Amino acid sequence: MLEIQGLSKTFDGRPILKGVDLSLEKGEVLAVLGPSGGGKTTLLRCMNFLERADGGTMVFQGKRMDMPSLSRREIAAYRRHTAFVFQNFNLFSNKTALQNVTEGLITARKMPRAEAEERGMEALARVGLADKRDAWPSQLSGGQQQRVAIARAVAGQPDVIFFDEPTSALDPELIGGVLDVIQQLAEDGMTMVVVTHEIHFARSVSDRVLFMDAGQVLADEPTADFFEEQKVERIRTFLRSLERKEN
Repeated sequence: MLEIQGLSKTFDGRPILKGVDLSLEKGEVLAVLGPSGGGKTTLLRCMNFLERADGGTMVFQGKRMDMPSLSRREIAAYRRHTAFVFQNFNLFSNKTALQNVTEGLITARKMPRAEAEERGMEALARVGLADKRDAWPSQLSGGQQQRVAIARAVAGQPDVIFFDEPTSALDPELIGGVLDVIQQLAEDGMTMVVVTHEIHFARSVSDRVLFMDAGQVLADEPTADFFEEQKVERIRTFLRSLERKEN
């Protein structure tokens, strides 16, 4: 479904991504793990063209694209098939939960309002927030705001959703509800790339794990192999540190 080769990105002369390769099959959940500053978020942002890659090619649904030279129109066409869930929700504070979900459908996709609202309500129901349709973001908990953001992503009926550490801005007691929603999407067959530090979630939900450090991929393995037969000492050290935090 999606394949990237040789993805590179530099900020202020400092290499952030150093020739990253990855592939993603339809219905697959790829967890991206690694230390802070390792390039995970930059990878995700380049994959959705929120950042412009300096080098690399992408093949998406059979179409080959040169990532640095893609036009705005080509990027817009690609994004009709994708959705991005940010760390900090990125909701409009002056719009209700339902309006946040439907805004992109109405303004960007020119969908009739009635159809957009029907789809928006279906998405809110899917994340357990149908009763919050008229609530303002300020009236919602952080976990509920993130679930609205997920509903917004789902409402566009994307082929793939990118999640950038979707629980990092949440209090510990709110994390479970968001992860439950993502797990349900996985069970429904949604294709997802999830940057996360939640080891239990990655172990139980993902099909594959990509481990990044210093802008490079140190491992790209089936989840069971990654956690049970890990041979790279750097990765073993990282996993032990996260397990201590979770315990």
